[in-house]
Amino acid sequence: MARIIVVEDDIEQQEELVSFLNHAGHMARGAATADELENCLSQFIPEIVLLDYNLPDATGVALAENLREKFDNTVGIVMVTARSSSTDRIECRRAGADDYLVKPIDFSELLALIGNLQTRLPDTHQHQLSCVPWKLMVAQSELIPPDSSIILLSAWEVSLLETIAKAQNQIASRDDLVRALGKNPDYYDPRALETTISRLRRKLPSLDYNRYPLEAVRNVGYKFVRPLKVIR
Repeated sequence: MARIIVVEDDIEQQEELVSFLNHAGHMARGAATADELENCLSQFIPEIVLLDYNLPDATGVALAENLREKFDNTVGIVMVTARSSSTDRIECRRAGADDYLVKPIDFSELLALIGNLQTRLPDTHQHQLSCVPWKLMVAQSELIPPDSSIILLSAWEVSLLETIAKAQNQIASRDDLVRALGKNPDYYDPRALETTISRLRRKLPSLDYNRYPLEAVRNVGYKFVRPLKVIR
């Protein structure tokens, strides 16, 4: 699976590409302008960007240069255009594009290109994702990971995560977590806290190497190992 942004101002073509990529097992989002791309990047960190050569508010070449400056070599850039001269290809590669697709797009070629890019992308992309904060939406009782999926939480789970987010280094003691549940640590069964934490952990997507973002800290309590931002 690859995280892909399709930048295409022809909405019909954009929707067709996004739908095809999602059905092929990738996670794709669409943008029609440079402004929409910037907004998308604030919420969704891609591995690959399919970039139309001509957009209403910017050129694909300029956007490719900006993307390469922003992400260095951690994102694959594919220029998509009806222009096919060698001069155009050279211009795109000089701007930082990894590859070049000529419209109309052959979907089999597109999937092969994506597969090749994935094998060439550096592992630093995972580090990049690890720096993007998870969002705890208190009013909505939701937790939003960097992939923009939505995890529904109970009121108790929101209280636990909010307590962890506010703790130093995001490590909250068991006593503080029990108090977040409205209980007295002197009389509360610690096994009940472990059950609640275990239920919450099962809702969370795993990280690399089968780790989870919510971890136990021996003899202390629990820690959220990714940046966690509380939004009320």
